[in-house]
Order: sequence, then C-alpha cells, then structure tokens
Amino acid sequence: KTGDHVLSPNLSEYDKRVFYVTHDITRQLKPGKNALGVWLGNGRYWAPRAKVPIGTVGFGAPRLLLQLALEYNGGKRETIVTDESWKLTTQGPLRVNNEYDGEEYDARLEAAGWSKPKFNDETWQEARILEGPKGALVAQMAEPLRVMQSLPPVKVSEVRPGVFIYDMGQNMVGWCRLRAAGPKGTAITLRFAETLRPDGTLYLDNLRSARATDTYTLKGGGPEVWEPRFTYHGFRFVEVTGYPGKPTLASIEGRVVHDAMASAGEFTSSDSLLNRIHRNIYWGIRGNYRSMPTDCPQRDERQGWLGDRSVVSRSESYLFDVAAFYSKWMTDLSDSQRPTGSIPDVSPSYWTLYNDGIVWPSTFVLAPQMVYEQYGDPRVIQRNYPA
Repeated sequence: KTGDHVLSPNLSEYDKRVFYVTHDITRQLKPGKNALGVWLGNGRYWAPRAKVPIGTVGFGAPRLLLQLALEYNGGKRETIVTDESWKLTTQGPLRVNNEYDGEEYDARLEAAGWSKPKFNDETWQEARILEGPKGALVAQMAEPLRVMQSLPPVKVSEVRPGVFIYDMGQNMVGWCRLRAAGPKGTAITLRFAETLRPDGTLYLDNLRSARATDTYTLKGGGPEVWEPRFTYHGFRFVEVTGYPGKPTLASIEGRVVHDAMASAGEFTSSDSLLNRIHRNIYWGIRGNYRSMPTDCPQRDERQGWLGDRSVVSRSESYLFDVAAFYSKWMTDLSDSQRPTGSIPDVSPSYWTLYNDGIVWPSTFVLAPQMVYEQYGDPRVIQRNYPA
C-alpha cells in the first residue's frame, strides 16, 4: 500500500471542492516494469443512504483521477495519467461497502498478482472516461485519517453455540482486524454494538437502520488476516459468528481510526472520577473526527452537525491540534452556503437541512473565532468573512 492513509481523501462538498492527496512512491518503484492499481470505495460520494433516515445527497458512482509523476536520473520526466488504456473490474473480492452498513469481502475472488506487471487482465474491462465532480480540484491540507492505535479485546464469551461476544474494554471507533484459518468458503461475520442486552447479546436498537456488519469469506489454505478498507464502526462489543473452531482473544484486534491530528494536552488529577470523565471525553471526541466533526460514529447519521461544535470546538483545542481540521471544516461551511446566504445545519450538506436558524449556523462565526484566539491565525476569518 502507498502511504498509511485510510478513508482517503477527506470528505467535501463535491459540487464545490474535491480533495486530492499525494504520496512519494520512490521507494516502492523497482528497476524494470512496475504496476499500479487502486481500490475504489463508495465513501460519501456514492450516498450510503437514499431515504433512510432522511434523503441523502449522492454524486454518482466512484471514480478516479490519478497522476504519476516520474523524474529519472539525468532529469528526464514522465507523467502517467488514468485514461482509457487502464483496466478495471467489479468482480474482485470487495463485494459491498458503505460507512453505515459495513463491508463484505470474499477472499475467494482475489486475483493473485493483480498488482504485479505480468498479471493477465484480459477478462477485465476497459476504463471509461467519466465526467469529473463539479467542484474545484484542490490539495488536501488537513491531516488524513489513520489507524491511530491497536486495541486488544479484554474478554470473549460464547453466549450461544457458535456466537461469540468480544469486549474491547473501551468504546472505540474504527474496525477490527480478523485472524482465522479454515475451509474455503467459510463466511465469518462481525457485528458491532456499544452495549449489550441483559442476556449478553448485542443491543442494536440505537443503530437504527445501520447494519454495522462486516463479513469475510475465507479463501482457505492457511492462516488469513483481514481488515476492511471502506467502512468504520462505533463499538465496544463485537459479535463473531461463523468462525471455524473456537476463536481466542487473539482472533480479533481493534483498530482505532480518526484524523491524525497531534495531541495538544493531557489532564490528570487526584480524583479518579474526574480522570475517568476526562478519559471518556477524550475517547468521545477522537471517535467523532472523520474529516468533519460528526455527531456520532455508530448509527445511520454521522453528519457534520454545526450546533454540536459551536462551543465544544474550543475545549477540543486543549486536547488536539485542531487548527487545520477546523480550517478545513469552515471551508466546507462556506462551500455549502446557498447563494441566498443560507447556512445548513449539516456540512458538508449530505443531508439538505437549511432551516435558517441562528443557533446552528452561528458555529460559522464561533469556530473561526476559536481558531484565531487559540492559534493566533486570522486566515480562517479572512477567507470566510464574505460568507
């Protein structure tokens, strides 16, 4: 893999702005022939919901624009771009993905050597030139999302025959890395929840329509390790079914994911309750960084609600360096403003909620003020003042 970004690039108001990311691949190039390939996920470009819980704006099927810039010893330059000579397939192992429902991956469909120069792609179809998003193509200046921490489970219980519940010991956001070995075609399902019912099974009512389910189908032949690429979950508990044999604590591993902003401060006191409250705040805030400040990481919502951050953004700045993050989000707000001046309650405006109130849109004034006062940077005010 090139780089360590996940769920990349950052989300945006695609009709106004589309982010691109760059990677230095010098060390990955080898003498002779090289091959380059890309996985495309749905993200928010292909809307994960049409009408539930409310209408969601979509922008079309996933698409790619890529440029590879090569500079050889001696000064020769070469540029390779995506065009009709590229090949694509929809018959790979990644069968289903969206951020609310999860990911389905069938390892039996993996094409051995697909990322190597001599791979036979005769059965793949030719790429088509598609219309690009309407928004301006701009460099992503905020931090990418990364896997920030790995978390081992603290307990596993078999609540019913073949149904295993893992306790991660911490409500977290991200996904699980799965380790298994078994017969070809064995489907292992992971479901995610924040709490349990009295009988020890998952409590899922608060997820509403979000399935929060990942499925991995084994290719067989030895130990396999897998983690999803294009989804994330908010959870403490993981239900594992279909596992060949009896899983152990080492069979899954939590992968904590959020925007990779630097830590800005810590808090410790002589009061264990205050320390626990602070720890809960820390995990709650970090779990809602998804290139926009979301309201929740688990159900079928996960939107950038303005009102949630009007005052909280200031307290966040004592835990994380949020300057670039909030500068980016203020650009989202400006991009989602209507010609009439109306500011939405959710930005990017994947949910079309323009209610013309005062409380939620006031974040467009309060957050730039926070960036100025906390970081001494007036540019976010200057850029967005006309809006």
